[in-house]
Amino acid sequence: MEVLFFGGSFNPPHIGHRHVIKTISLFYPNALLYICPNFVSPFKEGGKEFSASEIWLLCLSEFESFLSTNVILWDEEIKKTNISYTIDSLMALRSLHPNSELSLVLGEDNLIHFDRWKSYQQILDIVKEIIVVRRETADPKEIPIPNFVPKAKVRILSNPILPVSSTEIREINFKNLAIDFLMPKTKELIRQFLLSKRDLSSP
Repeated sequence: MEVLFFGGSFNPPHIGHRHVIKTISLFYPNALLYICPNFVSPFKEGGKEFSASEIWLLCLSEFESFLSTNVILWDEEIKKTNISYTIDSLMALRSLHPNSELSLVLGEDNLIHFDRWKSYQQILDIVKEIIVVRRETADPKEIPIPNFVPKAKVRILSNPILPVSSTEIREINFKNLAIDFLMPKTKELIRQFLLSKRDLSSP
């Protein structure tokens, strides 16, 4: 059995993340996909608009239609108050599935800077392949693979570009919650969370 790890801040989860899940499910219909939101990323240590429990609820809402016995929302990182590292989560996943092959799901932007990840060489030793889903380079142009990642370890899926990020959604969505990047229930949850924070900050 193949086991795939898809981690990220999911702050908030959105259509781009759903696109990754859908694409992976099409290309790897028999694999286990672990979606793993974190609360403290090594590259995004600043404060978040949402608490860990709020991010978890947003992910449950946004990914509800995908979750199954094969697509699992995993709390390995979101429950931690300190920095989460992918190498630690992969080791935990290997303990859960000792006889399975592990692969790592990445966006093109993360592939380029993969050498900044903690123990990235050990990650390369552990995983069967790095699966690149969220493209920034339009297909059929080739995505550049950095020289510190063996090309044999990389599989690039030919999915369309979705020009949206959580950062862009935060900048737009918090001013106008009617945008189309989020599921209706997720938009309503965000509205509730933000209103609650404004009420608490009011004198």
